[in-house]
Amino acid sequence: MGEYIDQFCKNLRTKLTSIDNNMESLKAKIESKAKTAEQDVQSHLNGVKKRMEQDRAKLATAQADMNKWANERKATADAKIAEWKAKMETAKLKGRAEGAERYAAAAVVVAAAAIDEAERASLEAWLARKDADGAQASKAA
Repeated sequence: MGEYIDQFCKNLRTKLTSIDNNMESLKAKIESKAKTAEQDVQSHLNGVKKRMEQDRAKLATAQADMNKWANERKATADAKIAEWKAKMETAKLKGRAEGAERYAAAAVVVAAAAIDEAERASLEAWLARKDADGAQASKAA
Protein backbone atom coordinates (compact mmCIF):
# COMPACT_ATOMS: atom_id res chain seq x y z
CA MET A 1 0.00 0.00 0.00
CA GLY A 2 2.86 2.39 0.84
CA GLU A 3 4.44 1.97 -2.58
CA TYR A 4 1.13 2.98 -4.24
CA ILE A 5 1.02 6.12 -2.13
CA ASP A 6 4.67 6.81 -2.90
CA GLN A 7 4.03 6.36 -6.63
CA PHE A 8 0.92 8.55 -6.42
CA CYS A 9 2.90 11.30 -4.65
CA LYS A 10 5.71 11.01 -7.21
CA ASN A 11 3.21 11.24 -10.10
CA LEU A 12 1.46 14.16 -8.43
CA ARG A 13 4.76 16.01 -7.90
CA THR A 14 5.74 15.35 -11.53
CA LYS A 15 2.38 16.60 -12.76
CA LEU A 16 2.47 19.71 -10.55
CA THR A 17 6.05 20.45 -11.58
CA SER A 18 5.08 20.06 -15.21
CA ILE A 19 2.11 22.40 -14.77
CA ASP A 20 4.29 24.91 -12.90
CA ASN A 21 6.95 24.81 -15.63
CA ASN A 22 4.34 25.21 -18.35
CA MET A 23 2.74 28.15 -16.52
CA GLU A 24 6.13 29.83 -16.02
CA SER A 25 6.87 29.34 -19.70
CA LEU A 26 3.49 30.79 -20.66
CA LYS A 27 4.02 33.72 -18.30
CA ALA A 28 7.42 34.40 -19.88
CA LYS A 29 5.89 34.31 -23.37
CA ILE A 30 3.12 36.69 -22.33
CA GLU A 31 5.59 39.08 -20.71
CA SER A 32 7.85 38.89 -23.77
CA LYS A 33 4.97 39.69 -26.10
CA ALA A 34 3.80 42.46 -23.79
CA LYS A 35 7.27 44.00 -23.91
CA THR A 36 7.30 43.68 -27.68
CA ALA A 37 3.81 45.16 -27.87
CA GLU A 38 4.89 48.11 -25.78
CA GLN A 39 7.92 48.65 -28.02
CA ASP A 40 5.72 48.36 -31.11
CA VAL A 41 3.24 50.89 -29.72
CA GLN A 42 6.06 53.26 -28.73
CA SER A 43 7.62 52.95 -32.19
CA HIS A 44 4.27 53.65 -33.85
CA LEU A 45 3.71 56.59 -31.51
CA ASN A 46 7.11 58.02 -32.45
CA GLY A 47 6.15 57.76 -36.12
CA VAL A 48 2.87 59.59 -35.51
CA LYS A 49 4.65 62.33 -33.57
CA LYS A 50 7.21 62.70 -36.37
CA ARG A 51 4.45 62.95 -38.97
CA MET A 52 2.63 65.54 -36.85
CA GLU A 53 5.83 67.58 -36.48
CA GLN A 54 6.44 67.46 -40.23
CA ASP A 55 2.85 68.62 -40.87
CA ARG A 56 2.91 71.39 -38.23
CA ALA A 57 3.66 74.21 -40.72
CA LYS A 58 1.08 72.86 -43.15
CA LEU A 59 -1.49 72.79 -40.34
CA ALA A 60 -0.68 76.37 -39.29
CA THR A 61 -1.11 77.53 -42.89
CA ALA A 62 -4.40 75.67 -43.20
CA GLN A 63 -5.70 77.17 -39.97
CA ALA A 64 -4.74 80.65 -41.19
CA ASP A 65 -6.53 79.99 -44.51
CA MET A 66 -9.64 78.89 -42.64
CA ASN A 67 -9.58 82.00 -40.46
CA LYS A 68 -9.07 84.21 -43.51
CA TRP A 69 -12.05 82.63 -45.27
CA ALA A 70 -14.22 82.95 -42.19
CA ASN A 71 -13.35 86.64 -41.89
CA GLU A 72 -13.96 87.23 -45.60
CA ARG A 73 -17.28 85.39 -45.37
CA LYS A 74 -18.36 87.62 -42.48
CA ALA A 75 -17.29 90.74 -44.38
CA THR A 76 -19.15 89.74 -47.54
CA ALA A 77 -22.88 89.81 -46.93
CA ASP A 78 -25.22 87.51 -48.81
CA ALA A 79 -26.76 90.60 -50.42
CA LYS A 80 -23.36 91.56 -51.81
CA ILE A 81 -22.94 88.11 -53.36
CA ALA A 82 -26.43 88.33 -54.87
CA GLU A 83 -25.44 91.71 -56.33
CA TRP A 84 -22.29 90.20 -57.88
CA LYS A 85 -24.41 87.46 -59.44
CA ALA A 86 -26.95 89.92 -60.77
CA LYS A 87 -24.25 92.18 -62.24
CA MET A 88 -22.29 89.16 -63.54
CA GLU A 89 -19.14 90.26 -61.74
CA THR A 90 -17.27 87.10 -62.60
CA ALA A 91 -13.91 88.17 -61.18
CA LYS A 92 -15.42 88.70 -57.72
CA LEU A 93 -17.43 85.48 -57.95
CA LYS A 94 -14.33 83.56 -59.10
CA GLY A 95 -12.33 85.03 -56.23
CA ARG A 96 -15.03 83.96 -53.78
CA ALA A 97 -15.10 80.44 -55.30
CA GLU A 98 -11.32 80.13 -55.10
CA GLY A 99 -11.40 81.27 -51.48
CA ALA A 100 -14.08 78.68 -50.69
CA GLU A 101 -11.98 75.98 -52.37
CA ARG A 102 -8.91 77.00 -50.32
CA TYR A 103 -11.09 76.88 -47.21
CA ALA A 104 -12.30 73.36 -48.09
CA ALA A 105 -8.73 72.16 -48.73
CA ALA A 106 -7.58 73.71 -45.47
CA ALA A 107 -10.43 72.03 -43.61
CA VAL A 108 -9.24 68.66 -44.94
CA VAL A 109 -5.70 69.36 -43.64
CA VAL A 110 -7.09 70.36 -40.23
CA ALA A 111 -9.30 67.24 -40.12
CA ALA A 112 -6.32 65.00 -40.98
CA ALA A 113 -4.30 66.67 -38.21
CA ALA A 114 -7.15 66.00 -35.78
CA ILE A 115 -7.10 62.32 -36.75
CA ASP A 116 -3.34 62.22 -36.15
CA GLU A 117 -3.90 63.84 -32.76
CA ALA A 118 -6.57 61.25 -31.90
CA GLU A 119 -4.22 58.43 -32.91
CA ARG A 120 -1.41 59.90 -30.79
CA ALA A 121 -3.75 60.26 -27.82
CA SER A 122 -4.96 56.67 -28.17
CA LEU A 123 -1.42 55.29 -28.27
CA GLU A 124 -0.38 57.38 -25.27
CA ALA A 125 -3.49 56.19 -23.41
CA TRP A 126 -2.58 52.55 -24.14
CA LEU A 127 0.94 53.09 -22.81
CA ALA A 128 -0.40 54.90 -19.73
CA ARG A 129 -2.85 52.06 -19.01
CA LYS A 130 -0.04 49.52 -19.36
CA ASP A 131 2.03 51.50 -16.84
CA ALA A 132 -0.90 51.69 -14.43
CA ASP A 133 -1.71 47.99 -14.78
CA GLY A 134 1.95 47.09 -14.34
CA ALA A 135 2.20 49.17 -11.17
CA GLN A 136 -1.01 47.59 -9.86
CA ALA A 137 0.30 44.09 -10.56
CA SER A 138 3.63 44.88 -8.90
CA LYS A 139 1.87 46.29 -5.86
CA ALA A 140 -0.34 43.19 -5.56
CA ALA A 141 2.64 40.84 -5.79
